[in-house]
Amino acid sequence: MFDLIFNKKPAPKSGACAKPAQKRSTTRVETIDGIKINYKKHPFSKNIRIISRPAGDVLVTLPKSASFARAREFVLKNREWIKENVQKSAALGALGASGAKNLDVIEERRKLARKILPERLEYLAKKFGFKYGRVFVKNQKTVWGSCSYRNNINLNLNLVALNDEFIDYVLLHELTHTVHKNHQKAFYDLLTKNMPNALEVQKKLKKIKLSSL
Repeated sequence: MFDLIFNKKPAPKSGACAKPAQKRSTTRVETIDGIKINYKKHPFSKNIRIISRPAGDVLVTLPKSASFARAREFVLKNREWIKENVQKSAALGALGASGAKNLDVIEERRKLARKILPERLEYLAKKFGFKYGRVFVKNQKTVWGSCSYRNNINLNLNLVALNDEFIDYVLLHELTHTVHKNHQKAFYDLLTKNMPNALEVQKKLKKIKLSSL
């Protein structure tokens, strides 16, 4: 994984009368030069960031106040950088998939995970009213995440190689364990209340082997 940051602050709004607030989409997807570009607005993002991922696609995160047009302009200005680093990320991902995962792959994933996972965990916790202790990002071999009895949460750095729905499922799964420490009915009732398709995502996640990433 490699990333590129655009930290220019958005231009100040004009003095025109404000229109009533409308709910707008926080995601957008397009293909440029054969590469899938996933745009996603994050409430805690301060800059526009381009991240190339091992799957061969690109994640572009941007502040809520930034427009998709501004993010797309930044992407188009950096098309060559994107093509070059998507190839590098895919190559690193291929090394991991072949069972020859080296320190470069692990460290790239660790850096990306430390940027994305704690921020997303905090967002989901605030959204659904969870409280947790400390959060750790680790290179775990057998689990995607865990929650201790003190409500400290461990997250597998390899989560960043997965799609967003899997990441959110794991984070919400562990946050739910801050309330219910087992997997009885009350646990799943709360999990599916906050993520209605959780059981469907869980089935798909079980088919993904950590050793294949």
